[in-house]
Amino acid sequence: MAANYGVNITISAQAARPITVQSNTIIGIASSVNGLDKAKIYSKLGYSEADEWPVIGFSSSAYAIEFIKELKEDHLLSDNRLLDVLYGMDAQAITSVVIISFFDSTNEDEILANALNAVNALKKAEFKTGYKPNLLIAPFFSHEAGIKSALESCATALNAIAIADLYATNSGEAITAMNSYGSRRLVACWPYVQVLSVSGNYTYIPQSGFVAAMIARCDGESEYGFSDSYSNRVMNGVVGVEHFVEYIAGSDCDADRLRSAHISTIINYSGYRSWGGETSDIDSIWQDLARVRIFDRVSLACQDGVFFAIDRKADQLYHAKRSVEELLRALVGAKVLLGFEISWSEQNTLANITAGKFYLDIRMQNNPIVKQLTLNFIYVDSYGEGLINELNK
Repeated sequence: MAANYGVNITISAQAARPITVQSNTIIGIASSVNGLDKAKIYSKLGYSEADEWPVIGFSSSAYAIEFIKELKEDHLLSDNRLLDVLYGMDAQAITSVVIISFFDSTNEDEILANALNAVNALKKAEFKTGYKPNLLIAPFFSHEAGIKSALESCATALNAIAIADLYATNSGEAITAMNSYGSRRLVACWPYVQVLSVSGNYTYIPQSGFVAAMIARCDGESEYGFSDSYSNRVMNGVVGVEHFVEYIAGSDCDADRLRSAHISTIINYSGYRSWGGETSDIDSIWQDLARVRIFDRVSLACQDGVFFAIDRKADQLYHAKRSVEELLRALVGAKVLLGFEISWSEQNTLANITAGKFYLDIRMQNNPIVKQLTLNFIYVDSYGEGLINELNK
């Protein structure tokens, strides 16, 4: 309370608040293990046993690998598939947090129900681990319609991206399988990739883990890495593919048809490379994964950045608007956006203002990802005169 006599002071801020866009990417994995002993794992972690299967966060894929290896050494699980996926992710040189939602695959009759529970458990991952996943995968099970739908639902709830694997024996079957896909939050992959397993044998594992790791690697390469595409980059650790994908530069081929169907695939062109970057959304605007992720990250950053204005007097809206404007200007400078326009909306009617409701319109266009470049080679005879002049010397 201010004094009635003497000098009182107040301190306030009339400035744009810095808004930072999230640059790290957290990967959530719903994974099966054969022979998982829930009680022993909880005991090993120092947790009290609960009804739910464990959801554990690791600071990197390398730490997740060490934990799974310890479980194998202690005979708490006997399945190599999760280790193979984690090694494939780690080969992309990522340092992202990895969250694993475990489920037991011992009983064949309960596998899908357990997988469904594990995917849904990722919605609570932030409460259990302190981290909210940005990318979701369920290796070896995401081709199942119910699991794919659960991944999509979970991704929608978390403003995340789900990466699912298609089950098909050829490109035609893969394209047909895409008929059941249709979300900006769902990316489809095909085929499985060949890797050297921890067992010492070559095996095929889902592509989704690699794609998730490559997205995370792009995100971590720079402050604005989230605006880049993972496509046309070498998949480290891949030595082959389960089903041949024909790629002929500049011609209609399997790879071109798969990508046109919004399937993320692999081409063998100076190494095994990812080839995709499209979502399965019906709206062509949101079929560009980079655009979806840019709008996700920018909108969430602005949501947090202007929270200070809520339950304050309306003059703070000026500073909220400036805060958003400064972020967008920085994104234009970083070549993430081509431009933007910000203005108060026509929704700001007298009735809404009286109710304390205000609307800010933000129009922006991202810097597009180059997906096609055509080189037009044209014969001309206009240089012939120079040849004649040279011959006449």
